[in-house]
Amino acid sequence: MSSVDTPENRAFAPADPGFLVSIATFAFVALGLEAVVDGTVLTLTGEIPDVYPLGWQVFAWLCLGAVWLGIQRGLVAWLRHRAADPAAPQPPAPSPALDHRRTTTALVLFVLAVLLGVILPVFLVGQWRLQPVQLYLDLYADYGGGAWLGMVGFAAYHVGRSLLLALVLTCVQRAVELRRPGRWTQAAPVGGLVLGVLLALPGLVLGGWASAATALVCCTLLGMVHNLTGRSLRWTGPAAVVVLLFV
Repeated sequence: MSSVDTPENRAFAPADPGFLVSIATFAFVALGLEAVVDGTVLTLTGEIPDVYPLGWQVFAWLCLGAVWLGIQRGLVAWLRHRAADPAAPQPPAPSPALDHRRTTTALVLFVLAVLLGVILPVFLVGQWRLQPVQLYLDLYADYGGGAWLGMVGFAAYHVGRSLLLALVLTCVQRAVELRRPGRWTQAAPVGGLVLGVLLALPGLVLGGWASAATALVCCTLLGMVHNLTGRSLRWTGPAAVVVLLFV
């Protein structure tokens, strides 16, 4: 794992921080599609039910996951198209010993982010709530044996959403490095902090301060993993899928 992961990083080659911030903003706003779905249901039925019928719930999750994944891949392709110089020479790779240390540190931080996502709410409010397990229990209570089908739909929904949020993190980090080049911007997980704030705001409203704090801490650690693994969606994307499952 080198410090610069080509060709994935070439998608973020354009020296235009404003463009990258615009892409990140568009990606985050695209997540409002979920609100559009709820708003459509509200318009048609006059209320937003706590639980949709199983078929509609799975259909909505599958569609949202596919749309978000399509938007994410389309934005990455657009960034590659706008690349200033895709053939620009890359900095030399670090020594194997340094590369090994970065990989080990990234792995430790990734595991820490997952663990904190699980146990931090327990320490803050004394409430144990493992998100995937709780979701399955809720689905089972509503749908019975069809809960597994609901989990399949949620998995597609979660993957698409997480990959789009990983793009937000990556674009913000790259934009800050271009706007304020320096060693501190390369080391600081600015993208993770921004993503943490974006997720903490709705978390504060829906889940209280413990949910907001968990989102901020876990996303910051995810940003550190991003910096240590070459600032590439190839690594940040899968890491985000796992970490955000517990946020």
